[in-house]
Amino acid sequence: MVNNMSIVVIFCLIIFGIVSFIGILGNGFILVVNGHQWFQNRKMIPSDFLLTSLSTSRFIVQLSLLMNCILYIIVNIELHLFLSDVIFFSWMFFNMTSHWCATWLSIFYCIKVTNFANPLFLWLKARINVLVPRLLGLSIAIFMVSCLPLLVDCIGHTKWCNLTETLPKNASQRELCGNAAIIFLPIQFPFYVLNLGLSTIAIILLLVSLWRHTRNLKKSGVGVKDFSTQVHIKVMKFLLFWFFFYFVDFIGVIVYAIINYTEGNFTTVQGLLIGIWMSAFPSAHSIILILTNPNLKEMCIRLIKEMYSHIISIGHSTS
Repeated sequence: MVNNMSIVVIFCLIIFGIVSFIGILGNGFILVVNGHQWFQNRKMIPSDFLLTSLSTSRFIVQLSLLMNCILYIIVNIELHLFLSDVIFFSWMFFNMTSHWCATWLSIFYCIKVTNFANPLFLWLKARINVLVPRLLGLSIAIFMVSCLPLLVDCIGHTKWCNLTETLPKNASQRELCGNAAIIFLPIQFPFYVLNLGLSTIAIILLLVSLWRHTRNLKKSGVGVKDFSTQVHIKVMKFLLFWFFFYFVDFIGVIVYAIINYTEGNFTTVQGLLIGIWMSAFPSAHSIILILTNPNLKEMCIRLIKEMYSHIISIGHSTS
């Protein structure tokens, strides 16, 4: 049984390492490319700003998950309560920041692409470049302010726990001091639902705009595959991928909270599976962002070709 469990743990560690490596590499690539362009031009368009913020936050999320996995597997987590809470706060903040970045990026694309004669929509369309960075900052600020009372409560639990020298019989340090994941779940859940709702509205608006556009094209006798239709479909694919991965991630957070609430502690395999689940979303979405962005895709292909040529040249020189 021990040997079987060790094989399962090793297998899960390998999968988690691969998924984390893909996420760190993909988001790091987006961050470096956009950062380099900003350094050269000293300016950044709103979509690239949102994409860079998204990649930065996800890069930190992946590092937080990786660090938590290392502590969970190698070190006894009960001896590092404060450190595990710091890692959790880092993951929670930057995870929610990444969700807001992706949500406002979806809304940005939706407003830019769709065509409606509504006065409010036309007002938003004319000012979306200025509004989006401000709305992103406002969203993050509201989330931070909402977390402050719970953060104070959690710090109070931790301080009380550190002053307690002995634990009740059969009680773990985590059970005695409070579980940060459970404490912050009530404030995370509404923001998850809000992001999901805004993304759903963006998808519905894009679908309505695409339907109206294709209907007008058919009435006028023009082919339905014009440039505007292609842009609609491209943005729709982006939004649907984001919606799917976000929904899967949302389910993962719920499962994580349920296990925390009912069992109090994870087994090693459970912890690794949750880590894989939560790492898969930012990793897979970063690859999709690279493949659907012409500039990033071109840079990625160029980098792969240069690496391949360099490897070939090294092989020829050593032979």
